Amino acid sequence: MKNLLINHMIRKMETIHIHKLKNGNLQWVKTIATISCLLAFLGCSHPPSKGFGQVVGSNPEYRGSWAQVPVILSRIQAPSFPDRALSVTDAPYNAKADGVTDAREAIQNAIIDISRFGGGMVNIPAGKYLIDGTLRLENNVNFHIEEGAELLFSTNYESYLPQVLTRYEGADVYNFSPLIYVYQKRNVAITGKGTLNGQAKDSWATWVKKASEVGLTRVPGSSKGNWEQEFRDMNNNNVPLFERMSDRSGNLRPHFIQFYDSENILLEGVNIIDSPFWVNHFYRCKNITVRNIVLKSLNKNNDGIDIESSQDMHIYNVDFATGDDCISIKSSRDLEGLQKMIPSKNIVIQNVRFLADDAIALGSEASGGVRNIFVENSEGSNLRKGFYFKGNNNRGNHFEHIRIRNLTLGDLVDLPENARKLGMIDVTTNYDSIGVKYNRPSEFKDIRLENIITGTSIFPLKLEGSAGVLIKDFVLDGVHLGAGEQPNVITNVDLKTLFVHNMTVGNKPLFALVEGSNEEKIIQQNNNIPPDVYAGEEQVIILSQKNVITLMGDAIDKEHRLSFKWEAIPADAEIVSFGEDSNGNELYYSFGDEKSIEFTHPNSLVTQVIFTKPGMYRFRLNVSDGSLTGYHTVFIEVRR
Repeated sequence: MKNLLINHMIRKMETIHIHKLKNGNLQWVKTIATISCLLAFLGCSHPPSKGFGQVVGSNPEYRGSWAQVPVILSRIQAPSFPDRALSVTDAPYNAKADGVTDAREAIQNAIIDISRFGGGMVNIPAGKYLIDGTLRLENNVNFHIEEGAELLFSTNYESYLPQVLTRYEGADVYNFSPLIYVYQKRNVAITGKGTLNGQAKDSWATWVKKASEVGLTRVPGSSKGNWEQEFRDMNNNNVPLFERMSDRSGNLRPHFIQFYDSENILLEGVNIIDSPFWVNHFYRCKNITVRNIVLKSLNKNNDGIDIESSQDMHIYNVDFATGDDCISIKSSRDLEGLQKMIPSKNIVIQNVRFLADDAIALGSEASGGVRNIFVENSEGSNLRKGFYFKGNNNRGNHFEHIRIRNLTLGDLVDLPENARKLGMIDVTTNYDSIGVKYNRPSEFKDIRLENIITGTSIFPLKLEGSAGVLIKDFVLDGVHLGAGEQPNVITNVDLKTLFVHNMTVGNKPLFALVEGSNEEKIIQQNNNIPPDVYAGEEQVIILSQKNVITLMGDAIDKEHRLSFKWEAIPADAEIVSFGEDSNGNELYYSFGDEKSIEFTHPNSLVTQVIFTKPGMYRFRLNVSDGSLTGYHTVFIEVRR
């Protein structure tokens, strides 16, 4: 009886096509709601996510691939804490708010105590506090910095030793401890309206070229040491971690705040200034909320938020004025990254302000891949780059299902050192390709930029793929770029899947140098673009408990009736890494046998999938409007 009802519902789905919202939305909502309730009532292993029905019914803006956004956000919950608080200025801690007396030990003791008692708030009242060394946050701690409070981190380098396990540009290393270090913790928050001050401008930042806030001009500092290359060689030669140690002689600056292998994280309200290196770094983290913070740090390599091999993250209402990428999304590099292959995925960025230097970067350390990234409703000015997507033949993996819409960026800033860098949309697979060793090219695909308005730049658009791996399935819809001094460049791009619709550069049609030509040619505008598609969420099932899942997607097209087709993607590698077990051992899964599965309704938006063998499977929902096809890929992990 159960299977008969499910099959009836799926056949009903086949009669409904998603088309213009004004005509079909109401019927679609009713059908989705009915199917969701019935699937849940019948006890299906994975009924449609609650976010799906709500998306269609409550906000038609979140359709197609954007239907994934509320589903992601429904999983992200800011941590909550017991109603318990300690003030660091009260006995027995007695921290001095004079900016001279070291308050680190008092604050650290309060953090340890509140965690031992089950968690709560450690409150930093107004005043200046000298912090001579690292603060380590513990489980279930809300580290709250009141308005008017400022933590001044010491410039005594030795106070950040001994070395701790950290990351440096995509690989593990023992280095100076981050100024705030969160290692393998759960339920952690940094909140309040106070200020965290790294005091790096005249200390850590002098180890490399540094930035001065005056006019956003750059001034020279001392040169970088050779240890960075030595450290990368250790990574590529598989040198054990305990031998990868750097001290001051290595000139590897620490992060300001690093969350390493942690989850249930909130960063809210605070002002963070003058960082030694990356300002906020999230490595192998999940369930992360960053909101209502201000980052003002213009030193060299001061990325605002670096997301590495992390998932389920929401960034919104953040002001960035940083000395490098405002937001950079990565997933490791070199041998270590290629061995682990842990992606960054399911990241939503909304209502942020990019005030310096580069707005959004993907890569270049991305050996684990980057997918399901959504950026919307934001603005920027005073930038040197707009969107910078970078990979190479040494760090390759897939950059896919990237969505950016509703952004306004001003003119790029013409500083002397930026003269060759002022690109508004720059996608390259040839970034830092010196010493290519692994022959793992980067692949950019299924990327959409919609409703983007920008100012002027040196070059407005550059799409540079590789001869062996073309950029493909790239949509520019309603993109209006300011004029550029240099020609646009399109090379090693699959022109059959490059879709340009309602796009201008300098209020003129798009012209570009194509495939190495010396003469610009007009890029034909497309009257039609592919349907925008969402294939559902990643799932895990255990064969001993069940062998069937339900896949349910969403799709939207501006004009056409749609047809659907599910397919299993053949394995392109033997194994894939998906994190560590409880003992810290790396978990690897073999790709599943795509020939062993069965779709009950492969030509429906909704289908069940029957499994007989364990493994990692990838399923693609292809949606055609009769002439063009859009798609989305979802991963399903099947355990014994």
